[in-house]
Amino acid sequence: MLALLVPVCAVAPWAISWQAPVANPSADPSAVIKQAVAAQGPKKRVPVAPSAAVVAALSKELADPAGQGYDKPVSSKQAAAVRTTPGRYQTVGRIQIPRIGLDVAYGEGVHESVLERGPGHWPGTALPGGAGTAVLSGHRNTHTAPFKELDMLRPGDKIRVSVGKGKPTTFRVLDTTIVPEAKYPAFVLKPAKDPASRNLTVFACHPEGHPIFRIVVRASTTGPVKKSDEGGR
Repeated sequence: MLALLVPVCAVAPWAISWQAPVANPSADPSAVIKQAVAAQGPKKRVPVAPSAAVVAALSKELADPAGQGYDKPVSSKQAAAVRTTPGRYQTVGRIQIPRIGLDVAYGEGVHESVLERGPGHWPGTALPGGAGTAVLSGHRNTHTAPFKELDMLRPGDKIRVSVGKGKPTTFRVLDTTIVPEAKYPAFVLKPAKDPASRNLTVFACHPEGHPIFRIVVRASTTGPVKKSDEGGR
């Protein structure tokens, strides 16, 4: 449940499709969900809209238990009270993978409207270069097909990812895993053992054109260095 809810609660890139009135911030972010559920009673009253600050606080509240290795249960009724729609496309930065000649911009979000323009950053995960694990998704054989050759990557290969106009962070590939479609969200969103580490996960459908699996490449700033790269990092 956590893996599905945290991205939904992220403030960007999703534009919350609530209608006024706006709820007052609360010391207990969970209270906002209760207000929203109550507002959607039998008479279908207008939902109570939480402020951006409250949504951010709620996202943090739900994400914190993940670092401790357990989920924080939230009922399906509560989850349904948080409604989102894709927001305007926003470029976050660039991803470069020398091994496969990739150098493209990536956007915020993993909705199809984002992925049809290139890779997308999974909302709620760390930004590349920050503490935690940044997750990027992309297509292999449709639209721009940025991740077509993910299967060519080997341990130690470089993946450089920037945020805005900042200096790119260099990650080193750790491993590649093929995961069943039903299990990939939990796999790609699994918290790192060391919350202070800086990691990157990129994934796409597998095999090409048949989304019954996902190919998942995991990398870290402390990944293995190839001998050919020593002295030229």
